[in-house]
Amino acid sequence: MPSETNGTLQPPPAADVSTLPDNTMNTLELVPATAEEAHACILINSQSWSGPLTPEAYVRREKHLAATSLARNGGLTSWVLIDSADKNSPRTILSACETLRKKAIVARRDGEIKDVVTHGIGSVFCRDEYRGRGYAGRMMGELGRVLERWQQNGGTSTFNVLYSDIGKKFYAKNGWKPFPSLHISLPSCKSGDREQELPDTVPIHDEDIDRLCQQDEDMLRESVSNFKQDGPNTRVALIPDAETLRWHHAREEFVAQEVLQRHPKVKGAYTKTNNGKKVWCMWTRIFSKKEDENTFYILRLAIEGEDDFGVVSSGPESNGTSNGQSPHQDRIAAIAACLRAAQVEASRWNMKSVEIWNPSPTVLAAAKNLSSKAEIIDRDEESIASLLWYGKGNVLETVEWVRNEKFGWC
Repeated sequence: MPSETNGTLQPPPAADVSTLPDNTMNTLELVPATAEEAHACILINSQSWSGPLTPEAYVRREKHLAATSLARNGGLTSWVLIDSADKNSPRTILSACETLRKKAIVARRDGEIKDVVTHGIGSVFCRDEYRGRGYAGRMMGELGRVLERWQQNGGTSTFNVLYSDIGKKFYAKNGWKPFPSLHISLPSCKSGDREQELPDTVPIHDEDIDRLCQQDEDMLRESVSNFKQDGPNTRVALIPDAETLRWHHAREEFVAQEVLQRHPKVKGAYTKTNNGKKVWCMWTRIFSKKEDENTFYILRLAIEGEDDFGVVSSGPESNGTSNGQSPHQDRIAAIAACLRAAQVEASRWNMKSVEIWNPSPTVLAAAKNLSSKAEIIDRDEESIASLLWYGKGNVLETVEWVRNEKFGWC
């Protein structure tokens, strides 16, 4: 397993490729990784995913995330594709991935709202020496079958999700269909006179997260059954709970402390409209190996009283309106105030831009209030939101994935 050379942990050596099994063999199995195998997987993928961290710090970050409340007690599962006929010790890891258990809601037009357990899939990896042999595809096929009953207390799963960084085709071929993956990008900016035109905001800190996440969940439950006259009869939503938000924050805090020796304390911004409706956003900072690629993400933008789950389409005709009607101006101003607070905070951390995923028409109108150049970007290759549906019918026609924002990513 992992070796140590000159104080640096090295990934385990690759097996002789001439001895590797064919991907169609019935002896291949997807199984939960042992602790040693999970550690080996981290060492292997650290070569590609460590970003601004050293491989050693990347290993520590993964251990740090595994200790969060979202990942503890079986929340995080590491999976490995192995050959059950392999009698070597350690056994060869042909491909690997992780799943995070998540809370979700499934709502149907007849009024039924069901709480479900779902999973987010991440860290899908096949080491360079084994690529081109079909192991990752075989693993994903096995994973789709395993997750239908994994951690379901004797029942079956409704759906699970992943966010593809290799385009739309590979995962779609294995059952995960691509959903709208749009975002707005706003430049970071320093504080200035413009804030005087917008409502005041107050910073969100860690002690505010439980309260705001509970309010957000309550609002989601109240509005998720307000179906449009036409459209899908089923809606699914990941719940933006405190455990999920703190997983993202644990990630940014570790990297910021490791790279910059700074601890990000401000987690978002909060304000109210003129008629007292609450608007807030929570965010995270993603640090890259190249500083000019650092990006500030809005994890969740919560708008009290907004029942419209619609997402704007891409293209120049997207102007922040829906069905020919202008969104409420005071709501636009409140959203713009939160986004401006994000722009200013991004600048303080040398982040080049602020991204907001799958914005509603109202959010787009607020972004255009801040920058006339704000437009919808349709992602083709990275962070493609994809969903595996265990129900009947074409998922893209029968299911609407609402509140599909950055917080769901893993």
